[in-house]
Amino acid sequence: MKTYPVKLLHFDSDTEFSAVICADEAETSDIIRLKITIQAQKFTSENQQYLDAYQQLRDKLSEAGYGLKCNGSLINANQSAMMAYVPKIYLIQMGRQARLKDIVSLWDYCETDTFPTTEEQKAFTAAWQDSLKK
Repeated sequence: MKTYPVKLLHFDSDTEFSAVICADEAETSDIIRLKITIQAQKFTSENQQYLDAYQQLRDKLSEAGYGLKCNGSLINANQSAMMAYVPKIYLIQMGRQARLKDIVSLWDYCETDTFPTTEEQKAFTAAWQDSLKK
């Protein structure tokens, strides 16, 4: 079990606070399991792919009024199939193929005040893929 210190934004009060994500990174099964406790409320997610598990957790937190201030919350966060079991993602740019220098830790802090949904991230990725064909 690994732990990742993260910052969250409480939407109603616009305050930032620290928390810890506990991650079973397919150590006990083929599933990535994530959990966090905020004010005695537990949030969990699990999936075979890391970014999908992150997105599930992030969407649950967002519904409860919290935004994760991590690279994984950026609209341009994308994960290749080769990185499915690790907390690494590409930060992609329209019209440009992803490169090694674009790989970052999903959990690293980023300064953001927008928190896209999984659907918005997937739409951005689809638009990015189309931009590579031009």
